[in-house]
Amino acid sequence: MLQLFAALLLLTLSACAGTPDYPAPPAPSLRRAAPETIGPHQFLHASGTQWVDEAGTPVRLRGVAFGNEVYSKNPLPTAHHSEADYARLRAMGMNLVRFYLYYGTLEDDAAPLRYKDSGWDWLDRNVAWARKHGVYLILNMHAPQGGFQSLGEGGALWSQAANQDRFVAMWRAIAARYAKEPVIAGYDLLNEPVVPRGKQQWQQLAQRTANAIREVDTRHTVIVERVNAVADKWDNDAEMNFVTIEDPNLVYTFHFYEPFAFTHTHAPWANMARVEGGQWGPDRRSEITTGFNRYLDWGRRHGVPLYLGEFGLIRAAFEANRNGLGWAADMIDLAESANLPWTWHSYHEDYFALYYGYGKPIDPDKANHALIDLFQRKLGPP
Repeated sequence: MLQLFAALLLLTLSACAGTPDYPAPPAPSLRRAAPETIGPHQFLHASGTQWVDEAGTPVRLRGVAFGNEVYSKNPLPTAHHSEADYARLRAMGMNLVRFYLYYGTLEDDAAPLRYKDSGWDWLDRNVAWARKHGVYLILNMHAPQGGFQSLGEGGALWSQAANQDRFVAMWRAIAARYAKEPVIAGYDLLNEPVVPRGKQQWQQLAQRTANAIREVDTRHTVIVERVNAVADKWDNDAEMNFVTIEDPNLVYTFHFYEPFAFTHTHAPWANMARVEGGQWGPDRRSEITTGFNRYLDWGRRHGVPLYLGEFGLIRAAFEANRNGLGWAADMIDLAESANLPWTWHSYHEDYFALYYGYGKPIDPDKANHALIDLFQRKLGPP
């Protein structure tokens, strides 16, 4: 979730200990999104710069991430969501879940390559719920063997060959189990890779993983993310840190949390507890359009489909008139104008969430009701 290179923005912002006194913000954009594509689940595939269904019609996928308590390494996060939550997101006009995986759901370190029935049962149950409610799933390896990548603490994935072997083998097993399941839109191989030496480390592992998937599954889309950082450097190269691989059915994904000081205002884990990101307003829209267009330009130059896998806001951005709702509306408009599939981060946790209360069953009274209403007004039925 964290794009720490953007923390350099902090050098231009002043520290703040108290709550600012911002005026009431303008109303957020209520521009409606185009109607979603309707019909039974179909296998999706890449075609030029579009992600399309079996008839070749571009799909409109918009949704939210189910975080599944991967940060606390809960192998069976049954309190995170239930079938009712698939119904809730459909009521918001969403039809997609980016489903975060912790490798420990399927495999114990003490018994590598022996996959657990309890984990398969949990995944099967979610596939059934998604099918019933007309939702697609993107399976995302968020916490792989070797460690969570985003904060740069997952070096063991790159330094220990056994972890890479297990990573590839697990994806092959997942693909073998779900090869005939159209509810799954794609396999999002690895969240925010952080490599110690160079992008080619991820390119090689991604290619190897895709090849293993194709041994058992020729129909599902493989989704490849850009590198988040190289050797503790969080800035982008001329290719926006993307790597490309060879495969007949590929979508490339990126995450967007700009401006970082606003989306992560007062985030304690990013050394921002005293940093104030300001108030969002129409005069700041260039702060997202410029960076966003760099990703779109990369996709056009390479002639490939893109997927906005994550964007979102910390809870504090919705408080004290900071106008997180305005940022969210502007970002949805950007993604929809570019015809990108997208998923909001995230559904149920404490900081970036529609429903608050990490590790506890969902309480509808502990929710970001204004954000839920925004989704319903922009995506739901007229």
